[in-house]
Amino acid sequence: MSARYAFRLPLLALALALGACAVTGGETGTPREAGTNLVGEACTVTAGPATLGAGGERQTTVHCGSWQQPSARIAERGATQPQTGDSPAAALAAGPWRAELDSRMRCDAPAATAFAGGLDGAVMQCRLLNGGFPMVALALAAEGRIFLADGIPAALPVVERAVLAALGRGTLGAETAESRAIAFVRAATGRPLAGAGALDAYYTALATAQYQDTVQDFAASEENYRKALLVQAEAIGSDDPSSADPLMHVALELSNQGRYDEAAPLFDEAQRLAAASINPSDLPRLLSYRAIDAANQNRLDDALGFAAKATALRREFAARNGNEVGNGFTGFAGGGDLISYGGASGTVIGIDLAQSLHTEAALLLRLNRLDEAAQKADEAIAITRASRAAPPWWLPQFLETRATVAAAGGDSRSAAALQGDAVTIWANTLPDSVPEGLARLALGRYQHATGRSDAAIATYRQGLATLKARNAEIRPRELIGFLDVASAAAAATPGEAGRLEVEMFEAMQLMRSGVTSRTVSLATARLAAGDQQVGGVIRAQQENDRKRYALVAALNRALAVPAEVRDTKAIDGLRSRLIETEAEGRRLDETLQAASSGYRQLLATPVGASELQALLKPGEAVVAFASAETATYGFLVRADRLRIWRIDAGDQAIGDVVIALRKGVTPTRSGLPRFPVEQSRGLYRTLFDPVAGDLDGVTSLVTSANGALASIPFGILVAGPGEARGGSYREVDWLVRHYALAQVPSVRAFADLRRVGTASGGTQALVGFGDYQPPRDMNALFSSLPANCVRDRKVLGALGPLPGTAVELERVAAQLGAGPDALVLGDAFTKTAVTGRPLSDYRIVYFATHAVLASEIRCFAEPALLVSPGPAAGADSALLKLSDILNLKLDADLVVLSACNTGGTDGKSGGEALSGLTRAFFYAGARRLIASHWPVPDASTAALMTAIFGGQGVGGAGALRDAQLGLIDGRGPGTTPVEWSHPLFWAGFSTIGDGTGVAAR
Repeated sequence: MSARYAFRLPLLALALALGACAVTGGETGTPREAGTNLVGEACTVTAGPATLGAGGERQTTVHCGSWQQPSARIAERGATQPQTGDSPAAALAAGPWRAELDSRMRCDAPAATAFAGGLDGAVMQCRLLNGGFPMVALALAAEGRIFLADGIPAALPVVERAVLAALGRGTLGAETAESRAIAFVRAATGRPLAGAGALDAYYTALATAQYQDTVQDFAASEENYRKALLVQAEAIGSDDPSSADPLMHVALELSNQGRYDEAAPLFDEAQRLAAASINPSDLPRLLSYRAIDAANQNRLDDALGFAAKATALRREFAARNGNEVGNGFTGFAGGGDLISYGGASGTVIGIDLAQSLHTEAALLLRLNRLDEAAQKADEAIAITRASRAAPPWWLPQFLETRATVAAAGGDSRSAAALQGDAVTIWANTLPDSVPEGLARLALGRYQHATGRSDAAIATYRQGLATLKARNAEIRPRELIGFLDVASAAAAATPGEAGRLEVEMFEAMQLMRSGVTSRTVSLATARLAAGDQQVGGVIRAQQENDRKRYALVAALNRALAVPAEVRDTKAIDGLRSRLIETEAEGRRLDETLQAASSGYRQLLATPVGASELQALLKPGEAVVAFASAETATYGFLVRADRLRIWRIDAGDQAIGDVVIALRKGVTPTRSGLPRFPVEQSRGLYRTLFDPVAGDLDGVTSLVTSANGALASIPFGILVAGPGEARGGSYREVDWLVRHYALAQVPSVRAFADLRRVGTASGGTQALVGFGDYQPPRDMNALFSSLPANCVRDRKVLGALGPLPGTAVELERVAAQLGAGPDALVLGDAFTKTAVTGRPLSDYRIVYFATHAVLASEIRCFAEPALLVSPGPAAGADSALLKLSDILNLKLDADLVVLSACNTGGTDGKSGGEALSGLTRAFFYAGARRLIASHWPVPDASTAALMTAIFGGQGVGGAGALRDAQLGLIDGRGPGTTPVEWSHPLFWAGFSTIGDGTGVAAR
């Protein structure tokens, strides 16, 4: 379930009726230069068209800087309106103008003041409900005329010049002395004034993030919400209650990526701020988002509680303000601008209520309370159909939920009809988009349920083609649903089975983790900054995204107009431009992927089964597992076959076993834990029994997995009989006895690494970094970070020095014939020592240090390797973050990550951290890695590495297997203790890559 209520382009501004002439005079609709505002931005003034209305006002707009929205609006009270007793304060107090103002802002009481030219008037300090930015509202009186204005404080001198020009007392470009009103505004804000550019950056970031969320690019959406948060903090401070809105969006996008530990404290902080926010929509929206977060984690009862409370608050607000919100809700028609976004009007509360009801419906559906789910969904759909202010992508989403309710109740025909309507709306609203592709997968499911297998297969293929073209991310729940129905369709139509299985294999590769999305986002930023040619393509991509969003928004606004008055010519033109923009975007995507093979690996574009089979050697197999809440699918590829099987165990069941296995390799105060051999054997059987015969003749097995399975090395699984006796595990039939094992973060990574035919051109054998030294003054190290980074302090403070890594590195260096200058140890092992060294000169790059997870260092939000911090340096100096690794330039046959703990405290999230780090190193130029899932004792690590680097095929699965079996069976160099047969001592290391090795020298 994704975030479906984010920032949206407003459709809410009440039209101010204009009189017979504009404030500034001149030709209507023609911008006239008006000097600069208080922050130096060039401004123009534009007269609006003359209209009639109950308010009798007439309006002019001020635009400053590059912002396309008005920085201020000026309305002159019409000549036909009563003037008796009218004063600036009275004009500000009531009337249509004030009612519209209150739908957008919260204002203090008016204060009498003087404006430029000696004009008398009153000014109110205001805050935008949407964003909390400072605003001013003012009234000026002169010659029996009343001028009303509102806008950003920086635009005040332009407003004054426009009014003076209307009175014939000056020109728009004339400079005037700073008025008392301006001095009052400067003093009242208490911060440097924000220009139009700040609001432009804020709302552009929000609009972009909302679009990215709609197409389920959650990592990119998170980045843009963070940008908005930073811009807002510059204008209003970092702890202002109005920051609740962008902060809760960041938290929700983290949740949508599965990064729940990172999301939790942000939700807590956003809730604290929302409780004090001037926008009454913030708290119910926060509760609604917490409902989605809880649902993402399958805590459905908690989620329903949050959602019901959000609905109740919205109904209460509507009732308290006299707004009847229900099936008859219509909202206001017409267009508007960003500062006119009504955060507290009946329209906004109404469409917020629709979102809240939809969330409840989705949760009740998952709880199998179908009648209640149908009622909530129907009410949400009715509100949305009746409102022109609702985001156009809400209706198809709500219809999809209602279709799922119908299908769950056994009414597949109604489900297919509702889903078909949703597909049609998506195709018109966001054509060839990820939501359209996913909607087609769901439609195929319902078509199959009604017995229309041929139609279902055709619909699936349309959906998959769209998703592949978009290089989309399919979430586990969506993928398993598709695989279930595709399997059934394959069984029902044997002639299509082979083709469907190939398509299932490619669809599986579109399932990605939040860490993958985050890594792609960081790599994109690195490419944009560091490669002039590729950076130009990326910037063109970003501009294409903005153009596409603007066209979609304009098209949706045009379609919101009643059919009898629509501008069909303009709509056709918008659709044509959107098709061209889509085609341009696809060309740019292809250009970018062709320009950087490492970037293609990060994107993990699907590899066809036949393409993969052509890369496999005799005796090799690739096995991938895709796990969701209720089930897991396995995919086995050999040169002559593709096998797909369903496993009736999902994230929870597999995760519980993984936690038990991780505990079995975690030392306790009393010594070595007993490893759960039987549970390991059970997990092996669950995963591999369905394809036992297909593994005959396999000697090299490459695995890829998501979720909990990514947190363990597969060599720890037990394939056959044999028990531990008296502390010895030598009789256990470990999987590593059967296969040389390697793992990859994606099938694409295997294919691209296998194609790399050249060895490193590095002139030096080795550079090694280790003997980590913790910071001597933790408080000083973190002094520049916010107080809520206390958890980061505790995590880093608990990780002690690693003196044994110096010995480990010295032995490896001796084996490779590398001199003492090849090692960077102790206090010299700094971030600068890594990033400032010409790493492309080295064939092997070796890190022997701690690793930390993004969930453990929340203030950095990236997995990282620890380095010895420099004196008087900040916290960033202690971390070689994922983004730093992406910036390294390697030409390495092998990267070693030793002593790292990438398992995580729960045994589930660490595999994602390892996946992120390995993806980053591959992107930076590594061909293979050896990495540890948990810290391995110094002595056995030294013995293992001595064996690995002492033979042939260093870094390959075969060399690691031989070294591990030597420790298990006591065949290592010297005397090998029997306790080393315990997997703590040998199983923690994995080779990551295509399984091949390289010569040591």
